[in-house]
Amino acid sequence: MPLFAENFADSIEKTPQEEKIYKSFSLKPEEKLRSEVIRYLGYKREADVTPEIAVLLQKGMAEVCAVAEPRAIYRVFSTRESPHPENACHAPLSQQEGLVLMAVTLGVSVDRALDRAQIQDMTYALVLDSCATAAIESICDAVQGKVTEAYAHRKKHLTNRYSPGYGSLPLSTQPKLLSLLDAERKIGLSTTPSFLLTPSKSVTAMMWVSSLPQKDAHTSCEACNMHQVCHFRRQEGPIVHDA
Repeated sequence: MPLFAENFADSIEKTPQEEKIYKSFSLKPEEKLRSEVIRYLGYKREADVTPEIAVLLQKGMAEVCAVAEPRAIYRVFSTRESPHPENACHAPLSQQEGLVLMAVTLGVSVDRALDRAQIQDMTYALVLDSCATAAIESICDAVQGKVTEAYAHRKKHLTNRYSPGYGSLPLSTQPKLLSLLDAERKIGLSTTPSFLLTPSKSVTAMMWVSSLPQKDAHTSCEACNMHQVCHFRRQEGPIVHDA
């Protein structure tokens, strides 16, 4: 059974070795963010965006950047010895030296803006939702980049980022993951009885720490099993967001 599964918490010590909280991120309606919003809206190219949608897109990016209150936390936990030969991301367990749990949220103000838009203009609500999704992913990339940089100085490597709901990691792990992060108290992030995060524009994830780099650490859409049918796949590889 891969470690990226519902029983992941059984393989770690419950007292975190490290903790870092971020309460100030700068979100700007820049070109990188715009490119991701266009992709989430289902357009293949910038040229395909109609003038009407382009106006709403610019408005949506500005609103998300204005009202969002991005917060993030990550904690690092030491790992116990496990009988499993390797985990889902192909890093040998003998080389695993910790587990990084992270949570990121744009805050309740973005949810309120989305609720208002759904009442007033459903087209704009769709655009605004895509803007918020691109923004939260940008913040996640920024946090992951900070953790990766910190461990690179220690000659350590991180696996890809895995979130509940993907692969063998079910959504039902959300309460346990949030509890280990103390996320509700630290950054105001909780989960509903059906394991949906609230505020809705939030992400939780985990990454393993290893002394060896991850094998087959593909990040392009072409490496995903769903790339042929996914409407949100990137056409020219991933966009890397600056912190």
